[in-house]
Amino acid sequence: MAEVPVNGKVLEWARTLRGLDIDKAAALLGVPADELRAYESGETQPLVSFLRRMSAKYQINFTSLLMPEPLPTKKPPTDHRARPGKLPLSIETLLAIEEVREALEAFGDMASEAPRIIPKLNIGIAQLTDDPEEVAAAERKKFGVDLEEQREWPGLDVARRQWRKRIESRGVFTYMIPMPPDQLSGFSLFQDGIAAICVNDKDTTEGAKIFTLFHEYCHLLLRQSGISDEEDNNRVERFCNEFAASFLIPKKALREAIGDVALPAEFSDAMVRRLAVRFRVSNRAVALRLEKTGLAPKGFYGRRTTRWDLPKPLKPINGPHQASHIKLRLKRIGHLHAATTLHAVERKVINSFDASQLIGVLPSSLGRMKAELG
Repeated sequence: MAEVPVNGKVLEWARTLRGLDIDKAAALLGVPADELRAYESGETQPLVSFLRRMSAKYQINFTSLLMPEPLPTKKPPTDHRARPGKLPLSIETLLAIEEVREALEAFGDMASEAPRIIPKLNIGIAQLTDDPEEVAAAERKKFGVDLEEQREWPGLDVARRQWRKRIESRGVFTYMIPMPPDQLSGFSLFQDGIAAICVNDKDTTEGAKIFTLFHEYCHLLLRQSGISDEEDNNRVERFCNEFAASFLIPKKALREAIGDVALPAEFSDAMVRRLAVRFRVSNRAVALRLEKTGLAPKGFYGRRTTRWDLPKPLKPINGPHQASHIKLRLKRIGHLHAATTLHAVERKVINSFDASQLIGVLPSSLGRMKAELG
């Protein structure tokens, strides 16, 4: 099999794009590190079979490896993560960031062709010097969801869908993409006036995903792109955590729900769970809110969250109840992404092939996606 004349700098670019050092990449490709160095330096030219293996392992288009020069490296979102043993971002996570970023770039291109195609971003602006409680109250007022409606949602999965719908109504694209749960809770992107939130769909519970939606929404209020694990160890993450907890659990309503108890109180696990059910949030969100409002003593959140919100074993879904590919794609990319793309086709801003690539279904399935959107 013939060697392929490639630019070694392109191979190095592909490796660094996937967050791999030379040793990890070599192990992934099944070659000695010195052999990979020789390819990247241009000392040796790889075979086609090796490039195909690299394309598959790096999950990068084969033709990208044949480019004459590497593409410019895009600045990654600010990494706010602070979990113990902070793990490097996996290829899976980097691909999710790339997917959302490319979607926003596509929507930006559409907006340059037809400005009214992309919904206007309609959210507030916050500064770290603001009171997160006041910012949350102002934003919640815009959403028009009262506590009675919030309590009437039958479960956390419904609450997550309802909040996601309302965030999208503010012009924010939302995504739910599976990523390693020990790495991050989610990320947010803000570029050229277009905003997106991505929630880790492998996170522990629906309640945790709801909290992430509003944590990342706060990053957008700050006009920031960021990668989050929601640890309380830096100023930005603390602000976004307090915003999310304040938004979902208003202080006055929480005080009323607690009743007549001596404060600060060391609330039982059972009481925290009852409050979580009442507000349709995670136990962790309630614990954080109790401490930050002074209703629980300092350290309550850190001492008590480790055994809460443990994931339930997933039951395999087979047969007629298994979600269709259309439904799975819609959960991943969100209604706003799908509806905006289909609207662009109707307006002839893009063609059906481009739309199918952006939505992730065959061109023949675009009609089914439209029907699913209603």
